[in-house]
Amino acid sequence: MDYRKRMFRGAKIEDCIEDFIQLEITSRTQSKSGDKIYQGMNTAYRYVVNRMVREFDYKKGDRLMRNQFIELEKHFRRQTDSSIAQSTESLYDQVKEAPYLDGIPEEAIDELQQLTPEYQKGMFEGMAFAYEQVANYLSIYIANTNELTETSVHELLDLIQKNKIVQDEKIAEGTKTYQEGFTNGVKAGFNLASWEIRGQILNEQRI
Repeated sequence: MDYRKRMFRGAKIEDCIEDFIQLEITSRTQSKSGDKIYQGMNTAYRYVVNRMVREFDYKKGDRLMRNQFIELEKHFRRQTDSSIAQSTESLYDQVKEAPYLDGIPEEAIDELQQLTPEYQKGMFEGMAFAYEQVANYLSIYIANTNELTETSVHELLDLIQKNKIVQDEKIAEGTKTYQEGFTNGVKAGFNLASWEIRGQILNEQRI
């Protein structure tokens, strides 16, 4: 009977953790609008998840870790589609319509205006390529790993950093060609993906 009670209690706690994870994901998406309330909620939900994981001694290889991998794969699939959509729009026009325009230095806006359409297209398509690759890596781990652990996360991060394009030498700056934009976009996409994975699973803060 005691064993069954412990199992039932553990299942309920794990369900609670998963509920808070979903709330954290939802509030993170909503916080991108710049709303301080959602940003505060996101911080609170993340704190609750991390505290519960520590208090109840859940292993990162349990269902919690697998769900985090699944949610990150979905997230990077969405990021891929978003970057492809942005590749057809002027970055300068996008920034001009942003609600936080007043906080952007004029010099930065002038630089955006000087970017060629080819460079911008290459940059966003490069980011889309990186996000899709990371989503594929996550999918492979989900399908082929029996127990996902923090070791799996570090292996994934190493795989991202060892990607050949990330290791390639940077194209000479100033050309503003499609190829330069694509290369820089790929590197930026992989770096951003690494930061997000570290923040979401390893709870590291971006510096």
